[in-house]
Amino acid sequence: MTKISIEPIADESLGVRSMALYADIAGLKILFDASVSLGPERYGLPPHPEEFKALAKRREKILEKARQAEIITVSHYHRDHFTPPYPSLFECTGENEYLEIYSGKIIIAKHPSEKINPSQKERARKFLKAIEGKTKEIHLVNDSLLSFGDTKIESFLAPHGEKLGYVLCFIVYFQDKAELAFLPDVQGPYSNDVLEKITKIKPRIIIVGGPPTYLQESKVSKDAVDRGMRNLSRLYAQLSQESKIIVSHHLLRDPEWREKLESYGIPENSIKTYSDILGLPYTGLEAYRNFLFENNPPPSNYREILEALKKERARCDKLFDFLEK
Repeated sequence: MTKISIEPIADESLGVRSMALYADIAGLKILFDASVSLGPERYGLPPHPEEFKALAKRREKILEKARQAEIITVSHYHRDHFTPPYPSLFECTGENEYLEIYSGKIIIAKHPSEKINPSQKERARKFLKAIEGKTKEIHLVNDSLLSFGDTKIESFLAPHGEKLGYVLCFIVYFQDKAELAFLPDVQGPYSNDVLEKITKIKPRIIIVGGPPTYLQESKVSKDAVDRGMRNLSRLYAQLSQESKIIVSHHLLRDPEWREKLESYGIPENSIKTYSDILGLPYTGLEAYRNFLFENNPPPSNYREILEALKKERARCDKLFDFLEK
């Protein structure tokens, strides 16, 4: 059997917004979507200090794995999937994190001007200008098949739910066998075509972004969430005996995500999370932000501290200096 290893780096089960994943496919080292972020508001509250601690830890892990990786992907231009070229409190970046991550690497990134909405198009333009001349290679693609010896990386577009444009998905083959599917922000998958493609190919490991059940009827329609959940259930029913399915991202922002999986016929603990793979406890900090503030309230001037740090464009670890005073 092909030697393949994966190491989850960051996602909601580890306390942050991300799907960052490190994979070694027969010696080819790939870092998928090298970024991490926090939701600026949840339950009318900013991120709790515990979330910033998780953010700092996961940002350092991304930097560590980026040094080892040969290839780094950018599935789309949301800041929890690519490291922006500027300082940011909620992404825990200073001036040079993006250079540490992308310099000297082979970059496979979503095409910056096709099948993309205006805000992501502008972020892509600034990002690509910042890394121009600093990468080893850069492939700007929507649909492609790139070869690296006996390993091939297929990319294809999938809808980011019903309204948010498209993301780049990846299937990694070794000697023409599908070893890994990385399906970020596909919300289920929302797309029946993506479900059909994956169930036909049968990758050995499937990393899939779940539906945003916590946004149902506020920002996402009930029909879209239901479609994503039904397709996730079908993915499980058809492939769980032969593929390892790991669910990540939007679904895990819902404190009732386990119950909602069960309501669609997916038994508890049958689908793994990043935290499960690492042997760590599920740590859904954003999902329980209201309880964090209730049980461990930050200083009374906490919002003012955050606003000052945002204006200063400080890296997240500067917050800890204020909190320790």
